[in-house]
Amino acid sequence: MEFFARRALALPWTIFLAALSLMGAAAVDRDLEGIKKKIADEKKGLSQLQTKEGSVRQSLGQIESELDKRTKELKLANVKLSSIPSELALKRDEAERLNTSIASRLEIFQMRAGALYRWQKGGSPLVILNGDVSLGSFLQRRRYLEAAMAFDRELLTKLDEERRRQEVLRQELRHKKAELDDQKQALGVVKEAIRREAEKKRLLLVSLRRDKETRLRALKEMEAAAQRLEKMLEEISRRAVVKPRETPAAPLSGFGLETMRGRLEWPVKGAVIAPFGKFKHPEFAAEIIRNGIDIDAPMGEEIKAVGNGRIVYADRFSGYGRMVIIDHGERYFTIYGYLSEIFKKNGEEIRRGEVLGRVGDGVTLAGSKLYFELRKDGRSLDPVPWFRK
Repeated sequence: MEFFARRALALPWTIFLAALSLMGAAAVDRDLEGIKKKIADEKKGLSQLQTKEGSVRQSLGQIESELDKRTKELKLANVKLSSIPSELALKRDEAERLNTSIASRLEIFQMRAGALYRWQKGGSPLVILNGDVSLGSFLQRRRYLEAAMAFDRELLTKLDEERRRQEVLRQELRHKKAELDDQKQALGVVKEAIRREAEKKRLLLVSLRRDKETRLRALKEMEAAAQRLEKMLEEISRRAVVKPRETPAAPLSGFGLETMRGRLEWPVKGAVIAPFGKFKHPEFAAEIIRNGIDIDAPMGEEIKAVGNGRIVYADRFSGYGRMVIIDHGERYFTIYGYLSEIFKKNGEEIRRGEVLGRVGDGVTLAGSKLYFELRKDGRSLDPVPWFRK
């Protein structure tokens, strides 16, 4: 993505430099002012990116703090939950012990109650009358048995109360576990939502940083181009002082482009897939300014000159693969990029409709197409209105 953005932002200036020697000082000066304006625009855009990056970074810091807080809460809930199973096990063991004690004590109580019943119903007074035991001994035994049974009843009551209390505690622990489970689940949902938001912010921050780096590189390239233009402008001015301007060459034979507006034939047949001027780059997702157009065309399709002229450049050009520049006279130039083959040589004269070469896929790996640009006095023009409808 950075490659496409850098190519889209920087390469039109390099094409301009290739044809610079064919233009006048006034045209260079105008384009230099244009570059300076774009440098100022890039600096402004860079400043806005830095401001946005700072805002996103601050927002990300707040989100990460909230994420840390939720993580700690989740850990605390896990700690609390981890102790509940052992507490429930202890309460269960205690309840089982109480149930065993109650059953054992109830069995003793029932045995004593049965003994007392049998003693009372089994003729104990006869035993006294027969002289087997004294009345005092009988009454003492009865009181002892009744006291033991009273103790058993009281103990059974206490054991049952304890058993009920333990059951209440077990129910409370179950409710507590259910609440903690719900809390843990809710915290997990919140934490995941915060994590996703943090991830979005991180990705946005990465994108902003990449965008900033791309803009910085493009800015440096444009500043370097401006410096080269400054030097070349100084050289042109120096030569103009040292050597008088020569008489302009005669116009090239045939029809000039000036008279062909709205009547030019297309260099290839196909749809315009990247227009002139402001254009939202599909890969970079940013608005850029294009000095030419991309025309969709099959690989190997013949490319034809749109007008009479002379080849002033026919070779590879960084970012545009094989490229041809034609001087049509009257300070008009056309540029053809992304060629797979070039059939003409530098310096050759060419007629309108003559084949220059074949369509290639350029350096974008985005399919075969032709890059076409029209310039006058060094200024890029929208070529579409010049073509026949």
